[in-house]
Amino acid sequence: TIPVGFSNTPYLRVLELSNNALTGNIPPEIGALSRLEVLDLTNNTLTGSIPSALGALADATVLLRGNEMIRGQSTNTKIAPLSVCSNMHGLDLLDDPTWCPPERNLLREFYEDAKGQEWTIATGWVDEFSNHCDWYGVECNEEGKIVNLTLGNVGLSGRISSAIVNLTSLEKVDFHDNDLKGSIPSQIGNLLNLSSFIISYNRITGTIPDRLADLSQLQILHLHGNRLQGTVPRLSS
Repeated sequence: TIPVGFSNTPYLRVLELSNNALTGNIPPEIGALSRLEVLDLTNNTLTGSIPSALGALADATVLLRGNEMIRGQSTNTKIAPLSVCSNMHGLDLLDDPTWCPPERNLLREFYEDAKGQEWTIATGWVDEFSNHCDWYGVECNEEGKIVNLTLGNVGLSGRISSAIVNLTSLEKVDFHDNDLKGSIPSQIGNLLNLSSFIISYNRITGTIPDRLADLSQLQILHLHGNRLQGTVPRLSS
């Protein structure tokens, strides 16, 4: 197993333990090695889940592939902690959508920009190991892509994060009766599957984006009850 006690080696820069027969869990104490530049645990037989504490190694290269028995908190799932996927740009599992679903990271950005800590209902949101498709107000299709984001009257504030324009399978967005400010993301036209966009009764300002005209599937558009300027562009549908 990997020994504990790394807190006694605060100046460690490289921890290379690949291609051994190491078993057991990854010690969370490794996350306290603030000067660590490379952590290589590839091709062992490690078990358990990836510790959330590793998310503190934001600038390190962290290599974990080849440990087939590592799981999420549930033995039936493979998913890395949200903080690890969001913070560690040098993680070798970052581009694996099973371990680090990219839409989960986008929802985390949305949560932070809309002051999620103040929501009246936020069941499951930004939980380290939960599937984002199980978060309150989130609905996914069979491929695990987010199709509906229904968060009306739950205390959203802050602003609408531009991250949502990268949720390209979105069909329905409902943020009515909240306290959102700022503007509508200018790239809203990227959401070509959007059929319903409801943001009525917030405090959204700015100009109505011209790119709404790109939403050929849009059938329901509720912008009233805000402080928007301009006119609704002619929809291509």
